[in-house]
Amino acid sequence: MVPNALIETASRPYRAAGRFAWHFASAKLRHDPFFAYILAHGAIPDGARILDLGSGQGLLAAWLIGAHAWHRDNAHLAWPARWPAPPAPRSIHGIDLTPRDVDRARIALREHAARVRFVCDDIRVAPFPQADVVVACDVLHYVDANAQEAVLRRVRASLASGGVLLLRVSDADAGWRASVDRAVDIGMQFARSGRTDGLTVRSEAQWLALLRDLRFTAKIHPMGNGTHAANRLLIARPAD
Repeated sequence: MVPNALIETASRPYRAAGRFAWHFASAKLRHDPFFAYILAHGAIPDGARILDLGSGQGLLAAWLIGAHAWHRDNAHLAWPARWPAPPAPRSIHGIDLTPRDVDRARIALREHAARVRFVCDDIRVAPFPQADVVVACDVLHYVDANAQEAVLRRVRASLASGGVLLLRVSDADAGWRASVDRAVDIGMQFARSGRTDGLTVRSEAQWLALLRDLRFTAKIHPMGNGTHAANRLLIARPAD
């Protein structure tokens, strides 16, 4: 169970970016299992340089910064006993195509501008800095199949030795759950950007095959129930 106070701490900076940004942050951090997972399983190491593809309004950065601060000050109160201490990233570089979301991210996290940067650009062409962790959560299905492969190829090139890719995707073979997942993604795309572009989806087996062809080794972790039942977290590392 994620402490309510942790969610409130991580979402509080979005008050400065407007009611929508704050309510969206609160709901997303509370209900999307990805955020709890990365803390509960220590998926991001301390001191990591993080590249966040499709960073939206910067929720990953706010979550990690908020978690580190809250743990430092309140761990004795309610930090989950089985969770490791949260990481303190060395830097976070976010890339997103939607100007409004990038503006919200910059406003909410302006106090951390020395190590957190958000760029409004297209992940298909934007330069990727070298990173220890690359996060691509619910973003690759917004580009076509060729671009998916090209982005992942550039991700591999950007990863430092021992680096890891955290890739959250939807399993196209998950039946009605996959259809619900796609509908949610299209709805969120429209709410955030006014666009309703088509989605390029793959099955779990196809995602694994693509990563294998690009010389990654990957493990799959289901991402919860309900609207997230079709989601899969692929934890991938460059193969030797």
